[in-house]
Amino acid sequence: MFQLWKLVLLCGLLAGTSASLLDIRGNDVLRKLKSGLERGLDTFDSTLETIFQNLKTELESRCSDEVVEETQETENLLEQLISRIFQVVYSLTGVRIRNVQVPDITFEATSDHSADVKIPIAADVTVNLPLLGEIVNLDLNVDIHTTVTIETDTDTETSDSKVVVGECTNNPESISLTVLHRRFGLLNSVVDTGVNLARSVVSSVVQDELCPRFRELLESLDAECVKKLIGEPQDTQD
Repeated sequence: MFQLWKLVLLCGLLAGTSASLLDIRGNDVLRKLKSGLERGLDTFDSTLETIFQNLKTELESRCSDEVVEETQETENLLEQLISRIFQVVYSLTGVRIRNVQVPDITFEATSDHSADVKIPIAADVTVNLPLLGEIVNLDLNVDIHTTVTIETDTDTETSDSKVVVGECTNNPESISLTVLHRRFGLLNSVVDTGVNLARSVVSSVVQDELCPRFRELLESLDAECVKKLIGEPQDTQD
């Protein structure tokens, strides 16, 4: 008869092996991702630049209207861009991020010439473990935050204005990952390792790919356009 202690030992060994494999895979994943981000994801998918330029054009066209309103086209282009970025990330890492939803870029005026900018992203994440396959599915929510300010150079005769974009914040702990379902029988430590891997991948992509792209997007707009996007500051009541 197969003794209970042997079964417990076998399960422990399998769990330990799985965790070790995921640790090894995690380190390999992050190395490949870092290398890909340093090369530039455009080298893996040339359509990224095309979508990015279309997004610039769309925002500029919104500014041509007297009253700037949200459009479905902006939402579509944001989702296309971020989805394509995550497709490249999947090819590099095996961490699948799909069903991306981005409502819009929101500008919350803090003064007549400045605003907090937020890009909320929601998606589904799947993490795979060597030999075991898919181990956990996650619900991802992350907000990209920055600021934008219109500065005027009063030392020049024309008083030229320019767009100044603040630092793009990226705190890994602010990335929300909720476990939707997991492989039956896996220990929490194995699932936790998978969640941490997903968090590291998303954090790297936000910091080294999404933040620089959105900074470039905002800086490409002229001052008058950004003023329209900022709009009027909301009155606050005590």
